[in-house]
Amino acid sequence: MITTQPRQSRAPSRAVIGRSIVERMADRVLELGMNGTAVTKDVLSEHTEFTLAEIEKHAKEACDLAKARAIRNVG
Repeated sequence: MITTQPRQSRAPSRAVIGRSIVERMADRVLELGMNGTAVTKDVLSEHTEFTLAEIEKHAKEACDLAKARAIRNVG
Protein backbone atom coordinates (compact mmCIF):
# COMPACT_ATOMS: atom_id res chain seq x y z
CA MET A 1 0.00 0.00 0.00
CA ILE A 2 1.28 3.43 -0.91
CA THR A 3 1.14 6.08 1.78
CA THR A 4 1.87 9.76 1.44
CA GLN A 5 3.10 12.30 3.88
CA PRO A 6 2.41 16.03 3.79
CA ARG A 7 5.25 18.09 2.39
CA GLN A 8 7.08 20.36 4.73
CA SER A 9 7.13 23.93 3.53
CA ARG A 10 10.48 25.04 2.26
CA ALA A 11 12.00 28.40 2.97
CA PRO A 12 12.70 30.35 -0.22
CA SER A 13 16.33 30.57 -1.26
CA ARG A 14 18.23 33.83 -1.04
CA ALA A 15 17.96 34.38 -4.80
CA VAL A 16 14.18 34.24 -4.60
CA ILE A 17 13.63 36.60 -1.69
CA GLY A 18 14.03 39.79 -3.75
CA ARG A 19 11.45 38.80 -6.37
CA SER A 20 7.72 39.30 -6.10
CA ILE A 21 5.35 36.39 -5.64
CA VAL A 22 3.86 37.05 -9.09
CA GLU A 23 7.28 36.77 -10.76
CA ARG A 24 8.10 33.56 -8.89
CA MET A 25 4.70 32.08 -9.69
CA ALA A 26 5.06 33.02 -13.38
CA ASP A 27 8.42 31.23 -13.48
CA ARG A 28 6.87 28.09 -12.01
CA VAL A 29 3.95 28.25 -14.45
CA LEU A 30 6.42 28.46 -17.35
CA GLU A 31 8.53 25.64 -15.95
CA LEU A 32 5.56 23.32 -15.48
CA GLY A 33 4.12 24.22 -18.87
CA MET A 34 7.42 23.64 -20.67
CA ASN A 35 7.53 20.17 -19.13
CA GLY A 36 4.21 19.33 -20.73
CA THR A 37 2.12 19.68 -17.58
CA ALA A 38 -1.30 21.27 -17.89
CA VAL A 39 -1.02 24.00 -15.29
CA THR A 40 -4.09 24.36 -13.10
CA LYS A 41 -4.48 25.85 -9.65
CA ASP A 42 -4.44 22.37 -8.13
CA VAL A 43 -1.30 21.35 -10.02
CA LEU A 44 0.40 24.59 -9.04
CA SER A 45 -0.38 24.04 -5.36
CA GLU A 46 0.81 20.41 -5.50
CA HIS A 47 4.12 21.13 -7.25
CA THR A 48 5.11 24.45 -5.69
CA GLU A 49 5.42 26.14 -2.33
CA PHE A 50 2.46 28.46 -3.00
CA THR A 51 -0.69 28.13 -0.92
CA LEU A 52 -4.13 27.94 -2.52
CA ALA A 53 -4.90 31.41 -1.13
CA GLU A 54 -1.79 32.86 -2.79
CA ILE A 55 -2.64 31.10 -6.03
CA GLU A 56 -6.22 32.41 -5.98
CA LYS A 57 -4.95 35.94 -5.40
CA HIS A 58 -2.08 36.05 -7.92
CA ALA A 59 -2.74 33.34 -10.53
CA LYS A 60 -4.26 35.55 -13.24
CA GLU A 61 -1.47 38.09 -13.11
CA ALA A 62 1.21 35.37 -12.93
CA CYS A 63 -0.28 33.52 -15.91
CA ASP A 64 -0.42 36.72 -17.95
CA LEU A 65 3.23 37.38 -17.12
CA ALA A 66 4.17 33.79 -17.99
CA LYS A 67 2.43 34.10 -21.37
CA ALA A 68 4.25 37.36 -22.08
CA ARG A 69 7.60 35.76 -21.22
CA ALA A 70 6.85 32.68 -23.34
CA ILE A 71 6.15 34.63 -26.52
CA ARG A 72 9.21 35.21 -28.68
CA ASN A 73 9.36 38.27 -30.84
CA VAL A 74 10.23 37.27 -34.39
CA GLY A 75 11.34 40.09 -36.58
